[in-house]
Amino acid sequence: MAPQLPDRYQTQVRLGRDGDIDEWLATDTALDRPVLIRVLDSDATPARVAEFTTSTRAAATVEHVHLAGVYEVAEAPAGGAHAAIEWNGGVSIADRLAAGETLPVSEFLPNAAGLAEGLAELHSAGVIHGAIDPGAIVFAAAHPAKLSSYGRHRLSTKATADTVALARALRIAVTGSASPEIRPSHLVEGLPPSVDEALRRAESGELDAKALGAALRAIPSSPPPVRRQGWSWRWVIPAAMLLISAIVIAGIGLALDVDPDSPFLFPATPPVEREVTTTTTTLPATTTLPEAIPGVLGAEPSVYDPFGDESERERDLPNLVDGNFSTTWRTERYFDPLPRLKDGVGVTFRVAGAPGSIEIRASAGTAYSVLWAETIPATFSDWERIGSGTVFDAPATMQLPDRDGGVWLLWLTDLPEQAADEFYSEVSEVTFLA
Repeated sequence: MAPQLPDRYQTQVRLGRDGDIDEWLATDTALDRPVLIRVLDSDATPARVAEFTTSTRAAATVEHVHLAGVYEVAEAPAGGAHAAIEWNGGVSIADRLAAGETLPVSEFLPNAAGLAEGLAELHSAGVIHGAIDPGAIVFAAAHPAKLSSYGRHRLSTKATADTVALARALRIAVTGSASPEIRPSHLVEGLPPSVDEALRRAESGELDAKALGAALRAIPSSPPPVRRQGWSWRWVIPAAMLLISAIVIAGIGLALDVDPDSPFLFPATPPVEREVTTTTTTLPATTTLPEAIPGVLGAEPSVYDPFGDESERERDLPNLVDGNFSTTWRTERYFDPLPRLKDGVGVTFRVAGAPGSIEIRASAGTAYSVLWAETIPATFSDWERIGSGTVFDAPATMQLPDRDGGVWLLWLTDLPEQAADEFYSEVSEVTFLA
């Protein structure tokens, strides 16, 4: 049932629950804008109502691009209270992690630094959040990440605890793991070790929010992979002229009586098909890579496509573990970005031994996650998420936790645009190292 709110708010849909607070998406008809309505339970004690309203009103006094704005706070006559909060269409980091997505590496550093700077502004005004975790950070692509969830029951009233909690939430946001032993630079391609050091010092209490923001802001961001441009009209005329010239030259060459071995002969050739052929081997899909290279573990690949047709060029799978970087396995071609079509596609590996790291050679711009399970689970959500990253111009390397046996999953979540409206990835090798 929708909560009782002032007439200016028209509730649209219930988004979920944050502790003892219901969250609703609503329209503020007075200003014609969407808002997030946080409604404290009507049976909340007077002390809890006071905590909710006081802390939310305090947050309303501070403005920062990485702090969700507070538009209204009011107690309800029948008990409880509500607050109208800025809503930019994003979802919490906790919800993203539950869906198998971490904060994109290209978005991490500017947003992480901005969140720390926003928290520093709160602290400068004497305001303590008191309950920061991945659920308190809201992120929407192309929009600044926001610190939100004001009015939660506070776990601490100290600024140091806020900074420690934020640093921990940022680490989890990019690694997808709560384990402090898993460091962002070891898990995510494109993040330098200085990120690990800044977050570690903040988690240990050595840095306050302002110093954490400065440390993260000073770290240069890795440039995102360059996506190929599709055809545009300004290229059509030059391309047509080149094609006509080639036809004329070929016709002249065929009309002349010349030496067929001459390098100046331009014979007519059959049209090039759109399908790109991939070098394959005659090995069966279950063939394992022998440990001919010291430290390389044998692996058996299999297609994993639970959200598709369970088929993804199985004949080329041996190329992933043959030790030859010139042979590849390619995903199917998709004519829309993969996230618009399904949650991902992947390959499972049964590895002979306990790998310490994985090396992935794939097309630049391929986003991936690595997961593990004792056996292939019945539902995708039962996989244990290890980490995620994006392949740039060099092989991506990820440190792996200690797991002996079981099944590893390389899960591709986004594919580069290789031609106009054609999205796919060429993966030449997946190497598990002891």
